[in-house]
Amino acid sequence: MIDPRHLRGLASALALAAAFTAALPASAEPARAAPPSRAGPVAPAAQRAGSAPSAQRAGSAPSAPSAQRAGSGPPARPARAAVVLPTALAPDAVERAAPLAGALDGLLSDTAQDLGLSVDLEGRAASRSPLDEAELLERARSSDRLFIAPSLDLRGDEVELRLALASGGARSLRVRVERVARDDVAVRAAVMLRDLVAELDGAAAAASPPPGEDAPCAEPCRGRLATPARSLGKATLAANATLYGGLVGFSIQRSSGSDDPRLLYPLLAVGAGIGLGGAIIIAEEWDVGVADAWYLGSGTWWPTIAGHLIYQGRFAEHAEDPSEERWAAGLIGGTAGITLAAMGLSLGRMSDGGALLAQSGGGLGLMLGGLVEWAARGDVQRTPIAGMGYGAALGWLAAAAAATQLDITASEVLTVDVGALLGGLGAAALASPLVFEAPTEAQQRAWVGATAGGFLLGAGVAWCVTRPAAAGARSAGPSWNRFGLPMLGVIGESVVGSRRAPALGLGWQGAIP
Repeated sequence: MIDPRHLRGLASALALAAAFTAALPASAEPARAAPPSRAGPVAPAAQRAGSAPSAQRAGSAPSAPSAQRAGSGPPARPARAAVVLPTALAPDAVERAAPLAGALDGLLSDTAQDLGLSVDLEGRAASRSPLDEAELLERARSSDRLFIAPSLDLRGDEVELRLALASGGARSLRVRVERVARDDVAVRAAVMLRDLVAELDGAAAAASPPPGEDAPCAEPCRGRLATPARSLGKATLAANATLYGGLVGFSIQRSSGSDDPRLLYPLLAVGAGIGLGGAIIIAEEWDVGVADAWYLGSGTWWPTIAGHLIYQGRFAEHAEDPSEERWAAGLIGGTAGITLAAMGLSLGRMSDGGALLAQSGGGLGLMLGGLVEWAARGDVQRTPIAGMGYGAALGWLAAAAAATQLDITASEVLTVDVGALLGGLGAAALASPLVFEAPTEAQQRAWVGATAGGFLLGAGVAWCVTRPAAAGARSAGPSWNRFGLPMLGVIGESVVGSRRAPALGLGWQGAIP
């Protein structure tokens, strides 16, 4: 039996700590002052800020003669000659990818000219057979031109795009490989070529900085389409912290045994204000992502719910005033959850899939814990309050720990959740004759076991269907899912004037014969 005085004392001591530490992203780094800009023949800031090749022409890239200013630095270099080789195709993709390869040839030639290169059409070959890398290097060594060798290969519904760049006299290749959808090939090819040329120019400038000038950035100056905003999760963080701060004030008032509204409303206001103020300060001090905020939110709410359920189902019958001590148990659970979530974020930034995994773990664990208590009691007519509490706590803890180690997407988590729910509901429906009329304990346990088995089987099947294929794996024959798979997630976009919003739903992804 728990001593009520100890429980109330511990809850009150931890209440203010919960309000101040709500949603603290321990992994985020404090803001640093931006380094001073450096003048030179290469302008990395202009390359990162520009989303189109024209930004480099308007900037100070060494390949753009117009960038040279009179009386400042060495004279402008002439445009570098480049040869865009025909797109090579894999032997098994010649017929299907030939139109795509032809369009890619023209796109890369235009992009190379936009990047300030002089495209030499005489050096092009007519064959689309894959070019050996040693042969490409040999051609580059014997010439002062820049060779761009693209290649395509079909990998199911995706296209594997490979760009190899060899500069004159070079002893190594610069290679980029990406798997993209067919509709994104043109955009990704232009971005990949831009990044390769920017890396080549940045390496050349770093090797020989102009006299009297500071060396350019040591890292490859890769182009960025946009600079992400800081603390995108500020709104989510503030909402969770404000609600939890109000809950802390309400819990303190209830656990004290008072029902005086003159004490309740000030505590609600103070708790919500501390939570909101703390969230704003944290978001200004650290870069809080949306996934970070939702991960902290999972550590706030699921352990709090678990504390209420565990106390109500396990200890309430032995307490003198369970309605007061239950709120103190919720405070203890919420404080412990926030602390563990902050420790998890100290290991690194959280992905969207990881944050959703933590939330999903609490919900699925709550259901599995209830099924376990039903199986142990053999009575499905009694609400399994304690089992749901233990399941929510352990499910969230396991999922939150896994989220810090796994690289998983939000669509994969949603698919597994839907598979688990559909499997459990289907099995429960099929086994429902076992609980008709007056079922025995054995029949009720059998129904619970069938439901849990369907729950786990559905989750396992959904995970096997959605897990990514091994890198570099090549199918020897037609795939069983060559006609596509169901997709749960963003299927479109809703546009009203200048406002845009993603459209979520269930769709089909793949080639339909």
